Amino acid sequence: MQCAREIDGTTQRAENFIESNRSEDGLWRDFHTLAGSSSEWVTGFIAYALRQANPLNDAVVAPLSVLVRRQRPNGGWSYNKIVPTDCDSTAWILLALSTVPQWKPSVVRRGSRYIHLHQSESLGGFSTYSTHDGIDAFIEARDLSLVEGWLHAHPCVTAVAIQALLISQEPAGSESILRALRYLSHEREQSGVWRSYWWNGYAYSTYHALKALHWGGALTTQEMREVAHHLLTLQQPDGSWSNRENLHQCGMAFETAFVILALLLSPGPEVLKAAEKAVRWLIAYQNEDGSWPTDPILRIPPPRVKNPTDLKKWHLNREGTGVIIEDGARLFTSAAVLWALAVYRKVGSGSV
Repeated sequence: MQCAREIDGTTQRAENFIESNRSEDGLWRDFHTLAGSSSEWVTGFIAYALRQANPLNDAVVAPLSVLVRRQRPNGGWSYNKIVPTDCDSTAWILLALSTVPQWKPSVVRRGSRYIHLHQSESLGGFSTYSTHDGIDAFIEARDLSLVEGWLHAHPCVTAVAIQALLISQEPAGSESILRALRYLSHEREQSGVWRSYWWNGYAYSTYHALKALHWGGALTTQEMREVAHHLLTLQQPDGSWSNRENLHQCGMAFETAFVILALLLSPGPEVLKAAEKAVRWLIAYQNEDGSWPTDPILRIPPPRVKNPTDLKKWHLNREGTGVIIEDGARLFTSAAVLWALAVYRKVGSGSV
């Protein structure tokens, strides 16, 4: 196993970087768009990642208290204070709140009810926005057909929504969960990975789909092995992964982190060997300030586009839609890597 002391030093520097880069209101901010930077969604993700890396990390308590006070009347949370509420942000914040169970049960109940409003009756998956959220009015779309892509079920959102509902005490055998799991299973590509609507790659969506299916009891050991085998074939010679399903692309910290997390859901000798190589790459790739270099990872499709692969031309690090942007503050990527390194540290040492 990679030297535990070296991993501990790397993760401590990452924690220090993340914890020292909160805004004055206590929230983390990243990903600049036309609507500004994200605060609520990003804080939910980072808080959850920090607690997965270190269950005793109390640095998340104050930010989560701010988020609880920001819960909207409809039970949801949002990208930031000015954007309408959405299912994905709400799911991430419920996951984060579950790591510090000191909130009124009504906060979780209201959030869960809000998520349910985004389940497609025909598909079973969850959409980012529903017709009740008002995203069409916010972006000044003339009618709902102009935002039908954002109102459609998304695998990456569905996977996180399932986890949020299950951790909020939704029974795994409920009709809602079963329908969502069937949708997620159907969305798996022939290669074994899941494509994302909002992310420029396969690692984030694949990890969360596997985790949701595992939590819901809908994933066989053989299926997990098939996905792991495919992911292993995509590892770069230097130990990293890119967001393309072909070799000799530049390694990406974000993609590598989520592939490690996906592989470690079912660790074996071959998986641990590949994960160790990836961990060595991530340690060497860390910036002096404790962060990791970022890449354009967040994809914002035009709101009427249901399938992002239909759009052939994307603009990098621009405002608007049809763009793929980086987390300029390096907080989102760094939180993902910290999470992956900590899980590897636990699994590789045999402590879990």
